[in-house]
Amino acid sequence: MDVIKKIIEGVNNLPTLPTIYTTLSEAMENPNTTKEELAKIISTDQAASFKILKVANSPFYGLRGRVDTITQALLYLGFNEVKNIVFALSVINSFTRNKLFTKFKPTDLWAHSIGVGVATRIIGAAIGEKNLENYFLAGIFHDIGKLIFFEYVPNEYSKVIHLVESKNIPIKDAELEILGINHARAGQLIAEKWKLPQTVVNIVSAHHTGLIGFNINPLLASVHLGDIIARAMELGYGGDNFIPEPNIKIWDAIKLPKGFFSTARKKIKDDYERLVKIMLSD
Repeated sequence: MDVIKKIIEGVNNLPTLPTIYTTLSEAMENPNTTKEELAKIISTDQAASFKILKVANSPFYGLRGRVDTITQALLYLGFNEVKNIVFALSVINSFTRNKLFTKFKPTDLWAHSIGVGVATRIIGAAIGEKNLENYFLAGIFHDIGKLIFFEYVPNEYSKVIHLVESKNIPIKDAELEILGINHARAGQLIAEKWKLPQTVVNIVSAHHTGLIGFNINPLLASVHLGDIIARAMELGYGGDNFIPEPNIKIWDAIKLPKGFFSTARKKIKDDYERLVKIMLSD
């Protein structure tokens, strides 16, 4: 079977979104649903509930008081942010994490993605964005297309990794050469299959350039820069050792505060290490 056909078939055969996430989303669409009812839905998955509380209590969110219940997490973090954490944990658990491809394995990719999520949210806060609910999730989800390659074309993806190492080229270029499709396009197919918001589809498909058309979107721009920062800081491993230059249009428009990198570096690293330990634990 043609490689692209195998990839598309794999996307089409993906299971629907996890039941807990779907149930939670449907409940949140009802304006009469209470925090207690949402907490009850989340609490049906004890492992996820435990991790949500650990994430909520990490310095990443900077909450002043301790969060002891899911109801409190919904109150302090917001309904959508808790739903996003549920989604991230569900997707991480939906894909195999123990496959090894020379120097690249899914666990390293998830660590990189969490690093991008951390950097993206910290960038959003630094540029004054008031609604940061989707920033962490967007960073985590940006490279989801690579998981399809791990899962459904492992032999061909091993060749991609070999090409990256032998020719010292970016993984997105090696993917196109071997597979005929790169992870941004494959990730877009997944996001569309799962009927995720168009904002997420755009993040996945355009995180390399940071642009959709001519407009600057702060969330997409933050993911674009967050990916570069995570690579520069070696947070996890995205499949190659390249540190891309930021899109100059993004760089000029986003206006990060002077000295951002020197002041934010320690927080990014500390938050990344804590969240990787929480989110990737069994």
